[in-house]
Amino acid sequence: MSEPYDRWHKSRPATGEKNCTAHKKVPSSNHGQGKRWLARWRDYEGKQLSESFDKYEDAKKHLAKVETGVAEGTYIAKDKGETLIKSLAEQWLTDLVFRNPRTEPQYISRVRRYIIEPLGHIKIKDLLPSRIVSWIKSMLLTIGETYAGLIFSHFNSIITMALDDGLILKNPCAARSVQRVKPRRQRKASKELPVDWEDSEGIKQNLPDRYKATVDCGRALGMRQGEIFGFSPDDVNWLQKDKAVHIRRQIAHDRGVMVFAPPKGGNDDDPKDRMVPISDEVAFILAEHMRQFPPVEITLPWIEKNGPPVTVKIVFTSREHRPINKNYFNWLWKAALEEIGLIQALNDKPVGRGRLWESCRDKMMHSLRHLFATEALNEGVDIYTLADLLGHEDPAFTLRRYVHRVARSFDKAREAIGRRYRLVA
Repeated sequence: MSEPYDRWHKSRPATGEKNCTAHKKVPSSNHGQGKRWLARWRDYEGKQLSESFDKYEDAKKHLAKVETGVAEGTYIAKDKGETLIKSLAEQWLTDLVFRNPRTEPQYISRVRRYIIEPLGHIKIKDLLPSRIVSWIKSMLLTIGETYAGLIFSHFNSIITMALDDGLILKNPCAARSVQRVKPRRQRKASKELPVDWEDSEGIKQNLPDRYKATVDCGRALGMRQGEIFGFSPDDVNWLQKDKAVHIRRQIAHDRGVMVFAPPKGGNDDDPKDRMVPISDEVAFILAEHMRQFPPVEITLPWIEKNGPPVTVKIVFTSREHRPINKNYFNWLWKAALEEIGLIQALNDKPVGRGRLWESCRDKMMHSLRHLFATEALNEGVDIYTLADLLGHEDPAFTLRRYVHRVARSFDKAREAIGRRYRLVA
């Protein structure tokens, strides 16, 4: 084991040099200046590093700890721990590869606002679990748990990168205190539908006539809101016996600009499009809607704000024959929820002019997809087919999301198998 170096005294004094009165050794040019004992060692790459101590015993202990860490592969250089969270986060963003160009500005915005702004000034060596817990709790005061869970997943990836690069010995995000308050990425599946069929009918009746059929697209075809807004009559094979809707487009937003894009998670190489069967009854409703409100050709950029222009004939448009503004539509939706008693208003201001409602995220238009899935399961559609109809890549996700609905089918399955055995007996 290496020995600490005495900075205050010469290790090889010349003949005739006098000792100091305090230590009885020949003083060096550093005598009495700074800390006396210098611990010197070499890291994995052979680079010599050092740190000074007042006492010989402290320097000796430090050397023993460092040399053991180097031998066991657990040593972290002090200068590496000085790296700021901001630098790590910016590096993590730089290294990401985005298949969808709209995704990059969203990541940058989230990381800079919710990670770099509150934590960027902290050195990685000073990032304690208690600091992360405080950050999570503060974040949950301003944003929902699902969004906070997404941001935490980004942060955890950044700290994992620091761990892989040898800047820290362990990930503080994995500490039990952090795991206890870690926000969930996905909300627990509701045991009951927030919007049932009767509710959806009430919502439909309280929407303006030009938007009523959007409810049928959600509850009968499982479309997301953006897919409904981007729905074209050309997406339906109207004349075939086995009618189906080709869901291949949505209206999305890129940095505040409306764009046409593939369905959620899709890109030009893998568009994530899907086919959904449509009954004659729903086809008639849509045909009647288009008779009353003829489709309009709309031109928007493709995927990103500077993308090539694409022209599509759209089923649902505003009174001005423009793409539907989702904020305006959501006001109408909440007003319809209020009319049927599912939510209450918090003030008396007009709709679209400052009227506020109680929290109702689970009752917004996306709830129609859950209604569609529940009706399909109740009618015996298997989980793999349902995953395809919803556009879920992993049927296991669909199963987890609707496990409470699938569980209701267990009694039917148990009884069906039981009947088979009773027939044999």
